[in-house]
Amino acid sequence: MRGLRWFLAAVSMAVVAVLGGVAARAENEKPARLLVVSVTTGFRHASIGTAEPVLEELGRSTGLFHCDFLRMPPGRPPQPKAPTRGQGVSDDDWQKQEAAFQAEQEKVRREDEAWQAGLKEQFAKVFSAESLRDFDGVIFLSTTGELPVPNLTAFLDWIKSGKAFIGFHAATDTFKSSDAYCEMIGGHFAGHPWGSGGEHAFVVHEPAHRVAAMFPEQFRWQDEIYQYDMRYKPENLRVLVSLDMQASNPKEPWHVPVSWVREYGKGRVFSANFGHNDATWKEPMFQKHMVEGIAWALGRFDAAAAPNPNVQAAEYLRSVIAAAAAAGGMDADALRAKADAKIANDASWAVGLRPMLLVLREMKPEDRAAAYAKVVAEVEKP
Repeated sequence: MRGLRWFLAAVSMAVVAVLGGVAARAENEKPARLLVVSVTTGFRHASIGTAEPVLEELGRSTGLFHCDFLRMPPGRPPQPKAPTRGQGVSDDDWQKQEAAFQAEQEKVRREDEAWQAGLKEQFAKVFSAESLRDFDGVIFLSTTGELPVPNLTAFLDWIKSGKAFIGFHAATDTFKSSDAYCEMIGGHFAGHPWGSGGEHAFVVHEPAHRVAAMFPEQFRWQDEIYQYDMRYKPENLRVLVSLDMQASNPKEPWHVPVSWVREYGKGRVFSANFGHNDATWKEPMFQKHMVEGIAWALGRFDAAAAPNPNVQAAEYLRSVIAAAAAAGGMDADALRAKADAKIANDASWAVGLRPMLLVLREMKPEDRAAAYAKVVAEVEKP
């Protein structure tokens, strides 16, 4: 850990210099105009308040982009707190308390309808075809829930036309009802066993890729990490950073992508799961990751974006091995070495195991032993 801290300190100093380089390169280019949406209709992350000024400052200091914010309108009425019947409260008094609570609920409902109508009107204006023409891309900043975008299909077509979409953290917890949105961004939130208080391990699949080059090849970081539901399609994405399951807890038998890029029609998508914690937004290494990902999404430079399902399948298998070894008291390092040798000999071998690995996603932990045994048998085959 001491070596890693030294490395991160060195990276932080280097990032300052590199961000200056980005700014210098951007001087001869007009800053892009980005719509930054931080509206939430589900859970709201407190870190949004930290992230907004960080993004604004990064855009200004690099000269790369200018932010126009679509924020939560003020004045949303808070939900009333349900009464609790105390000892000695008579039936008549309790009925009066319940009646008062129901009246307050009805009042809040009417006020919230007006607030929702205002929010819908704001989205209708900002997401109109005329308004979107003025933007080069959009950032969904930990958005959640079903946002009142007036025409989601038209918005996705706008991205496909050659625009940038950048999603941070809970952007993947947005439009759960829409398979099309899920397909665009890459996956949809399905829990976060790796909580914000833990320090989790990560692996960088392409250390030379410009969007990921600021990270050490393996590192630890404290943040909340999402897993994704079964709509996730590895054939759509080029994953740059994944959770290193063997060095993280809990050990779950599936691949957990953390940062990725993809081409979407003529548009470009960059998504990073990092960003739950305030400290993440202040970390120079993550800021560099954001700047490079945004610059790539805006088309300021080219970098590999072709999907890498072979790489993802290999990481999926390593995750299953880590979980199986932990559950069965096996030697995880030895099993992983055998798997890596087979992958080196045939990069598509792990892809062929994917159907067997996916079965584990639907099983309770106590029911996985037989499925683990089948995977281990495939790894140990001569």
